[in-house]
Parts: sequence; structure tokens; C-alpha cells
Amino acid sequence: MIGMMKQRLLGRLLGWSAALLSVLSAPAAALAQDDEKPIYDARLEGYEGSMTLDSGGTGLTWLLLMVLAALCLGVLFKNAGRSHLD
Repeated sequence: MIGMMKQRLLGRLLGWSAALLSVLSAPAAALAQDDEKPIYDARLEGYEGSMTLDSGGTGLTWLLLMVLAALCLGVLFKNAGRSHLD
């Protein structure tokens, strides 16, 4: 009985210490990431001006919405009198 209680206490202590360690080490990890050099895209080296595209619009989202609406309407007008042998 005492051995089981010691194991349970040790497990909880290790769990809490791991959680506390991860919380306390998060700011140190964030500071280490800020010191890294910026990543350059080698494919764009040598070009004058910006070679990247502007942020996209919402056209593709609207197209997806229309396709899904057509699918829903197609199911809505499905013939209910069909048999399973069609």
C-alpha cells in the first residue's frame, strides 16, 4: 500500500515538474528563435523589385461555395420514387 502511494506521488511530482519546466523554458525558446537569420529564397536572387504575388482574393472560396450549393440543390430535387435497381 505504501509502495503504491510512493509511486503515485512520484508520478505526480514528475508530471508537475515536467509541466513547470515546459512553461518556464518557453520564453527562452522564443528568444533563441529571434536570433536566427532571415531565410532568403535563392530562386528570387538577382531580380529587381518584388517577385512575389500579392495576397489572393476570395474568388476560389466563392467558386467552392457555388459548387457545394449546386450539389445540395441537386440532392434536394432527386427523384424519390426511384428503386434501388436503377
